[in-house]
Amino acid sequence: MFKLLLVRFDRDTGRFEDDEFNKFCAEQNIVRIDKEFINSNGEIYYSFFIEFHSRKQARGQTNLEDLSSLEKAQYDKLRDWRNDLAANEGIPAYIIMYNSQLHDIVKRQPAAKADFAAIKGMKAKADKYGEAIIRILQEAELEQQE
Repeated sequence: MFKLLLVRFDRDTGRFEDDEFNKFCAEQNIVRIDKEFINSNGEIYYSFFIEFHSRKQARGQTNLEDLSSLEKAQYDKLRDWRNDLAANEGIPAYIIMYNSQLHDIVKRQPAAKADFAAIKGMKAKADKYGEAIIRILQEAELEQQE
């Protein structure tokens, strides 16, 4: 992906206003930066043309925008359940289930333990968590219908 940023020189402070640039670079995987010095009617800028890879995509972050309102409610309930379970067991939540697995669960709507085999990494977890997950999905659906 690409982004163009202009960083203005502030004559009063004697420095470039580069907070946005620095924040962007810290949040992305930068591939290449090309910069140009610009003097436009006495205003001084640096123009940065940035090639980058999104860290969110690189880390496999879950895109919740593709969820319906019911699926989002189910996802939130599953995430809360998983986080509570992890806290009670004293382990990180991702050890129990990744957010991407929660996303796949609400998209696939498993109705039986056997249905979990189609969800990456969930086949072995179906015996331990399957019934609870199915119950949570059904409860969220009933709440939406009310």
